[in-house]
Amino acid sequence: MEHEMLHHNWMGSYILLSYAIAVAASYMSLELAGRAGRVFNSASSRFWLIAQALVLGYGIWAMHFVGMMAFQVNAATSLNYPITILSGLIAVAFVYPALLVLHSGAFTLRRLAIAGAIAGTGIVAMHYSGMAAYRMPGTELQINVVALIASIIIAVGASMAALFLFHTLTSDWARRQTRARLNLLKAGAAAVMSVAITGMHYTGMAALQFKVVDEMKLGLAADGIDTTLLALVIGVVSFLLMGLALTSVLMDAGRGGDLDDLDFGSAAD
Repeated sequence: MEHEMLHHNWMGSYILLSYAIAVAASYMSLELAGRAGRVFNSASSRFWLIAQALVLGYGIWAMHFVGMMAFQVNAATSLNYPITILSGLIAVAFVYPALLVLHSGAFTLRRLAIAGAIAGTGIVAMHYSGMAAYRMPGTELQINVVALIASIIIAVGASMAALFLFHTLTSDWARRQTRARLNLLKAGAAAVMSVAITGMHYTGMAALQFKVVDEMKLGLAADGIDTTLLALVIGVVSFLLMGLALTSVLMDAGRGGDLDDLDFGSAAD
């Protein structure tokens, strides 16, 4: 007897929330990039670099987690929480060395490719380890190889694009822009980055297909994950983290910053 694939639906509100989290994380990481990359060897720069890695890494993980909640099936589902937490740590653990590589010397395409490959590997590892934590009794997981390869390519490409934007915000070109123009560019860049980040996630989700092998074990959706509560908690924590990062940036700007060349608003348009 041939088993059929598990039917699923997508909840639009969770998809929108996952994108909003990605936008917030992308914008704040772009904001922090301007502080992390100007005098790389300074203690101040290292502080902002760590903050950038935490915000971007956690933001990508939170977007991924909420995106998983958007995947609705009529089956009992559960999460392995240690693996879920580990997947978040993986994202930060790969983003930080990618930023170190990017800022540790003169900007070149080779350096960008290496940093992008490191960050992209982290995103892929985070995504699929997070999916490994998603348990659904009565099903058998199958891999769509084409979608899997596409998700890896998107992850590396999105990472390279993000890192290029981070570099751009530490360049002489950025210093010649007015603050208003730079903020507008950051907002646009964050929106584009978020499309790539969420695109990788949902392509990765398409790479994993669940075949029903035991209908008796599927159970009822009501016995599974409380997606509403989890999504709410993750969303609140995410925006609190972004808020704390923004507060730090504003306080630093109010003090004039630790680095002399952080004043973008002094340039003439």
